Amino acid sequence: MANKILKIGTTSTTEEYVPLPWLASNVYSGITAAKLAAFVLPKADEVAYQKAQELMVKDGLQVPVILVDAGESLSKEELQNKVAQAAQQYETENVPGFLRDLINFADEKPVSYTTPGHHNGQFYEKHPAGVVFKKFFGDNMLRADVSDTVAELGDTLTHGGTPLDSEQEAAQAFNADKVYYVTNGTTSSNTICANAVLSEGDLVLFDRNNHKSLYNSALIMTGAKPVYLPTSRNPLGLIGPVISDDLDEEKIRAEIAKVDPERAKAKRPFRMAVLQLETFDGVFYNAKWLLDKIGKLCDYVLFDCAWGGYEQFVNIMKQLSPLQYKYTADDPGILVTQSIHKQQAGLAQTSQILKKDAHIKGQKRYVDHKHFNNAYLKYVTTSYSYPIYASLTVNTALAKGEAPKKWWEEAMRKGIRFRKALNQKSKLFKTLNAQEINEKSEQELMDNLSYWKMEETDDWHGFKGIAKDEAIISPLKLTVVCPGINLATGKYEETGIPGKVIGEYLTEKRVITCKSDLYSTLFLLTPGERDADLEALLTSFLEFEEYYLRDAPLEQVLPRLVKQNPERYQGYTIRQLCQEMHEYYAKNEIYKLQQDLFLKKTFQDYEMTPAEADKLF
Repeated sequence: MANKILKIGTTSTTEEYVPLPWLASNVYSGITAAKLAAFVLPKADEVAYQKAQELMVKDGLQVPVILVDAGESLSKEELQNKVAQAAQQYETENVPGFLRDLINFADEKPVSYTTPGHHNGQFYEKHPAGVVFKKFFGDNMLRADVSDTVAELGDTLTHGGTPLDSEQEAAQAFNADKVYYVTNGTTSSNTICANAVLSEGDLVLFDRNNHKSLYNSALIMTGAKPVYLPTSRNPLGLIGPVISDDLDEEKIRAEIAKVDPERAKAKRPFRMAVLQLETFDGVFYNAKWLLDKIGKLCDYVLFDCAWGGYEQFVNIMKQLSPLQYKYTADDPGILVTQSIHKQQAGLAQTSQILKKDAHIKGQKRYVDHKHFNNAYLKYVTTSYSYPIYASLTVNTALAKGEAPKKWWEEAMRKGIRFRKALNQKSKLFKTLNAQEINEKSEQELMDNLSYWKMEETDDWHGFKGIAKDEAIISPLKLTVVCPGINLATGKYEETGIPGKVIGEYLTEKRVITCKSDLYSTLFLLTPGERDADLEALLTSFLEFEEYYLRDAPLEQVLPRLVKQNPERYQGYTIRQLCQEMHEYYAKNEIYKLQQDLFLKKTFQDYEMTPAEADKLF
C-alpha cells in the first residue's frame, strides 16, 4: 500500500501513534496545516497545541486534533485506529472523490491495453525524446492519464459518479443551480452556451469586447443577428466597459430597429445578451447595474467571466457577481463561464459553466438540462484528460467553506501593499488606481469598494462613458503604468517607456507578466503569491528604472534581445529603444486607431449577418 500524501502532525513523543500508510511530520518542522490530515499531540503539551492552532489559523483550515493523555486508557493500537479514522474522514471531506479514486487507481500500477497509447509511459522509453518527457512529467501523471474505459472512475462525459459529485459541489460553492465542467477551455464553454440558447435569426445583444469564441459561436455558428454595444478603450490600450449611455433602453431599441424593426417593439427582443463580466485588464462590472439596465429585454444573459471567478470570495467584490442574487420569474436566465485556469486553481484549458435559471423554469424561454446538455455533448471532448479534469475537482475543493475567503483577502492585501510600495519608491512607474489607494490605510481599502470604483470624472483611468456604479478596477488585477501618455488628457508625453520593453526586461529576468500593452504591464494576483515574489517584482521595476535613468547600454538591460538581434540593436541604449518605439506610437496615435475599432457609430449598418459573411468568405 502506498503511503498517504497528507501527513499527521506530531511531536517526538506522539509519532508512535501514527498508523501506516500515514506518515508523521513534526509540528515544529515548518509543516503547514494544508499538508496535514490530523494532529496527534500530548494533552499536557500546551505549546504544541498552540502551535497546531497557529498553523490552522494561518491556512484557514480546521484539521482534527487528537490529544493523548499521559495516563491514556486506550492501547497504542486503539489510538492508531482513532487517528486513522479521523485522518481518513478529513481526507474524504477535503480531497475530491475523483482525485482520490484516480490516485488509488494509479498507485495500483495497472497494465494498460487501452487508450492513451503510451500505456503508463512505457512507450516513451523507446526514444530519447520520450525518456526526457517521461522523466520530466513523472510516472504519477502518466499512470493517471487514463481513459473513460475505466468505469470505476465515473463518467466525465455524461456526469456520472464522482465527476457529478464534484459538479454538484461546485454549484453549491459558486451559488449556481448547475455546473458543467469543461476541459477544452472557455472557448468551448462559450460555444456550448451559445448553441444551447441561440438559433438562426435570434437577436443577441453583443459586447464589442467579447472573446473571439463568442463571435464564432454566438454569431457565426448559430446565425443569430447581433446588436453591437460599443466599448471603451483607454490611451494605455486597456479594455474598458460598455459605454453606459448605449445601455439606455430607448437607444437599444433604436439600434434594434436598424436590424429588425418588428422585434424592436417586442417586450423581450433579445434571446440572449452576451457580455464580459470582467475584462482582461481587470475592469469588473457590477452585474446588478447591468441587469437593471438590460435584464428585462433578454431571455438569457451570458456573462463571460473568463478573467474572474474569484469575486465571490472577496468580501467587497461578491456583490458584483450575478450569482449572488435571488431572481424572480421576470428576470433573465443567467449563464456564467469561467476560465478556471486563468485566476483560479485549474490546469491549462480548464473551464466551467455556471447555470442559474431555475427562476424561469416552466417558461417557454427556459433551457432545461436535457437540451443544455445536448449542446454540452456536442462540443466537449470524448477523450478527457483526467489530470486536467482532476484539477477542476480540486479547484472546487479549494472554493468550499470559509478558507478561500481568507486566502483571497490575503492576496488582495498583498496587492495593496505592492501598490503602496511601488507608488512610494518609483519615480517613473505607478499602479493603475485612484490616488486614495496610496493615501488610505490598508484596512480601509480592504473594507470599502468605493476606493476601487471607476467614475467618469476620474482622471486616473482614462476610460470614457462610465456611469456611476457601473464598474470597478479589480484589486486582484495589478496593472503597472509606464510613462509616456497623460491619462487625464490622452496626450502623448515627450518621452515614454512602452510596456513591451518592461515586459521583455521582466521576461529575461524570468518574471512572467500576464500582458504587456502600449504603456502598461498586467499581473494577476491569486492566493499563490508569495511575499518574496512580490518583493522581487518590485525590485525588478526599480532596477529597470535605475537602468533607464542612467541610460544604460541595451546589451546590459536586455542581453537576450541584443544577442538574438545583434545588428539591429548594436550600440543602442535603453532610452534610445524606448524613445524610438514611443515616437512611433505617438506619431501614429496608436491608441486612437484601437479605440475606433470599438466605438464605431455604424455597428448596426451591416449588410449581412456574421454567419452569412463567414460562409461567403
